[in-house]
Amino acid sequence: MFTGRTQELERLEGLYGAQRSGIIVLYGRSGIGKTTLACRFLEDKNGVYYVARRVTAKEQLNVMKNEWDTASAEDFYEAFSRLYESRKYQGKLVLVLDEFRNLLEDGTEFWTAFLRFYAEHHGDGSLLVLLLSSSVSWVENEMTTVLGSAVRLLQGFIKLKEFSFMELAGYHKQSDVRDNIYTRAVLGGVPEYLRLWKEEESFKTNIMELFLSKEAPLLSEAEGYLKKELRELSAYNTILATLAQGKYKLNDIYAHTGFSRAKISVYLKNLTEQGCTEKLFSFDSMDQRSAQKGLYRIREPFLRFWYRFIYPNLSGILAGAGEQVYEEKIAPYFTEFAKEAFSDVCGEYLQVLNRYEKLQNRYDSFGVWYGKDGKIDVVAKTEDGKLLVGFCDCSEEHTGTDVLSHQKMIIENAGIHPAEWFCFSMQGFTGEAQAEAETVGISLVCAKDM
Repeated sequence: MFTGRTQELERLEGLYGAQRSGIIVLYGRSGIGKTTLACRFLEDKNGVYYVARRVTAKEQLNVMKNEWDTASAEDFYEAFSRLYESRKYQGKLVLVLDEFRNLLEDGTEFWTAFLRFYAEHHGDGSLLVLLLSSSVSWVENEMTTVLGSAVRLLQGFIKLKEFSFMELAGYHKQSDVRDNIYTRAVLGGVPEYLRLWKEEESFKTNIMELFLSKEAPLLSEAEGYLKKELRELSAYNTILATLAQGKYKLNDIYAHTGFSRAKISVYLKNLTEQGCTEKLFSFDSMDQRSAQKGLYRIREPFLRFWYRFIYPNLSGILAGAGEQVYEEKIAPYFTEFAKEAFSDVCGEYLQVLNRYEKLQNRYDSFGVWYGKDGKIDVVAKTEDGKLLVGFCDCSEEHTGTDVLSHQKMIIENAGIHPAEWFCFSMQGFTGEAQAEAETVGISLVCAKDM
């Protein structure tokens, strides 16, 4: 099932309709849906899809000639030319080169031939080339150097990100909001993982089947994903496992791992470039004296879940005790763990309301406040300085007045007077909380109503 990616498809269609030929780079982490999007785009077009192998240039040419039925071609230039000649009367040719980094690693033979071929058709509008890559850090930090002056030929870049919560909900239409929030907490918005989740099965059954047996498809996925782009897996495993334990400060990571601060900074930089981690910054329009600083976290929900619950329990899982791991190590702690995913969803929800002017004010910037006394899950500011705050309660009980009182304390310690105050609850609100919210002017939102 194909869902989402509307803006990306529209951009590709615009390039397809242009009078000149073009080259676009489509990239994003593995499993994010690049190939699915490209093949959907090719459905009604004169298209050729080729995935580059990680082999020598000679073997690459042999595979390419075999797939393109251009066996008589003596080099890459002839392979391109013969392919084009065989298809030029079928309309504009869309050529998709997946994992194109592999085409550049064994010398310059391929790239020189491609540029010669493309130059012949650049002005006639008969060719659109999609260069796909799952190496995010390579595209963003190294690719332009490798391509050299040929970078000027690129029409731009499309970076595929994880599905938003709204896109995830569109993919899992039979699940309610709470179930989709829990799914997001486990798998994030990676389409390849979401396809494995069975809506008709219980949360426990899905976790058991995807993670908690020797044959589980996602049991080793986290390390496999990291191995594709990062060396020194032992060091990165250590850093991620430390963050998953709630040690978010550089000093805490240093104390736990024994790595030097300089080494930790390098590892975190590499993980951040790959989209695995991020440095957390408190919203800058509030009292910085009560803010927490120098915090890091695992950015991607799937990795957050894997290193929190799978990594520390691998021995039990591989020994066949998957159900015991679920009952004793996952189920009792998952509600608290899911709060970060719930917080992200609430932020997305408020930004959608803001986009459609459903809030009291129009907000220009959104962020999070990490205070010494607690976190404000969503903070937004208008152009003239008015603030919105949002808090998320992920507990299994109805949200009561004690929760609202704690939120009030955090707001006061942050030194702000919000124009709008939202409180989100996974389970709903007590009557006392509803009465107090009406008196104070707090907007209450239950997850099922989002």
